[in-house]
Amino acid sequence: MISLRRHRFVSIMMLLIFCLLAGRLWQINFVQGQNYIAKVQRQRLLSVSEREYERGDFLDCQGQSLTNRAENVLLVFPRLLTADKQQSLAYWQTYLHSLLKNCQLTAAAQSQNLKQMLQNGEPFILARNLTTRQIEQLAPILRQTEGLYTTTLRPRYGANSLAAHLLGYVGASTAQEAAALKKSGYTDTAYSGKSGLEKQYDLLLREQNSAHIAVAVDEKNQPTAESLRFIAANSSTAHNLQLTLNYNYHSFAESAMQDKHGAVVLMDVHNGDVLAMVSAPGFNQYIGQPATEGDIYVNKAISYYPPASIFKIVLTLAALDNKISIDEDGALFQCSGSITLSNGHSVGCWKESGHGEENLATALGNSCNPYFIQLGQRLGGDLISEYAHRLGMTEQVLMGFQLNNSESQLDFNSAVPADVANVSIGEKGIRATPLMLARLLAAVANDGKLPTPRLVQAVVDENGNVLSEIPSAQPQQVVQSNSARQVRRYLTQAVQSGTGQPAASEIISIAGKTGTSQNFGVWFAGFFPTDEPRWSIAVYISDGQSGGSDAGSVCREIAEKIALLEDITNQSRV
Repeated sequence: MISLRRHRFVSIMMLLIFCLLAGRLWQINFVQGQNYIAKVQRQRLLSVSEREYERGDFLDCQGQSLTNRAENVLLVFPRLLTADKQQSLAYWQTYLHSLLKNCQLTAAAQSQNLKQMLQNGEPFILARNLTTRQIEQLAPILRQTEGLYTTTLRPRYGANSLAAHLLGYVGASTAQEAAALKKSGYTDTAYSGKSGLEKQYDLLLREQNSAHIAVAVDEKNQPTAESLRFIAANSSTAHNLQLTLNYNYHSFAESAMQDKHGAVVLMDVHNGDVLAMVSAPGFNQYIGQPATEGDIYVNKAISYYPPASIFKIVLTLAALDNKISIDEDGALFQCSGSITLSNGHSVGCWKESGHGEENLATALGNSCNPYFIQLGQRLGGDLISEYAHRLGMTEQVLMGFQLNNSESQLDFNSAVPADVANVSIGEKGIRATPLMLARLLAAVANDGKLPTPRLVQAVVDENGNVLSEIPSAQPQQVVQSNSARQVRRYLTQAVQSGTGQPAASEIISIAGKTGTSQNFGVWFAGFFPTDEPRWSIAVYISDGQSGGSDAGSVCREIAEKIALLEDITNQSRV
């Protein structure tokens, strides 16, 4: 009896022990298992800090990113490399570099930095902008080398990123910049905006916390199924900047200016919003450097040049407003190919044989220098200065963007006939920017109402919510509407039968004026479509020969692409 009870007791105890063990095993495998797996993976998670991810984005007027472009990169994780690969600079500088010679090597890939980067042990990006072919060529190396991986990222600046001059770039902070950032409470002070909007809105665009590119590896140092991925910051204080730029329009303008030196500004004639602002050639924002006069880093869209014959539009508006004419008693002006000033100085016309009989309309269309020199003498320097000021030719304004040089570039002696003559044809004594000339043509297209150019619309959060905005300014009536409409007709004729003929299109009607500056480049400034103008444009080519064939053809290409995109082709002409 006792033996039976003892047997039952032992059986029960064994069953309880078994249940406890089973429960514990279940807990380990199913409850805590995922935590253990996660812990192991975290222990094997290596990351690359990418400061470009720590900044807010630039958005176009429709919310499309102007910066983030998909890009293939080569990542290096030194701690996963074998000792010979870690130490062998020859390996990196010969075979690997030869495969990557056509892609953008980072600063870390340079020989003077590479050894230190490898010895430091922190992961880094070795090369950007890899082609599909380069990835295929690298594949055998990657299969044999632990610690090298290719992946697709969306970096701040892609190989063909838009508006490099306008957006600017991020670079290493100076000691002064780092101290200022630290004082403002930022822990990451190594990098700062160095030019353009990146510099102007640096604090607004940066985050307080870091972000990373990471790779999870197994016990054999091989990438897990998760492999490479982006790990966002825990929290973000960065904001996005929404611009007035239109991604498509700006792309059209950059494409039209490919292999050219100059600038394009496209503007909404009604509110002054800058829809495209191109300075060509562009530059790689990863190797950006301070702008210096005469190099590719200068933003030509806001740089000053003689406006040449584009300035004749100002004289034409002044003459119409004040009913001043050089056609006395109905007789037309006779252009013989030159004109002699009261001081005996002779100024020639671009057409050496002369244009013959000219009135205001044909003289503007033919860009007749003698006609406008005489008209300028009749108007007088004071009236010319007044209308130049009215039409925004004495100051440069761009809402949302701080301009370094916005003071008046009109400087001549109104009492000296030679000075008035030079200003009348847009040469000595007057300088303007493509932005200013696009604004001038916007006033002509908008019935004499001068808009205020705007570049930044609003500051928005990551969800698109507007945090603050810069509203457009109300256009100001600066010349009589009838005068503006008359000039619209003149500029339409200039493209149909004058010097602007290379800008003529069968797809959309274009009006405008050419300009050729001695030793400074060529221009075309106009608007389209002519019946109900929506866009004004200024094209400057520093190395061009003809305002019509060089700058006018660029305008035509951009206008036609916009017309096709917006489905407004075959507009009637004025």
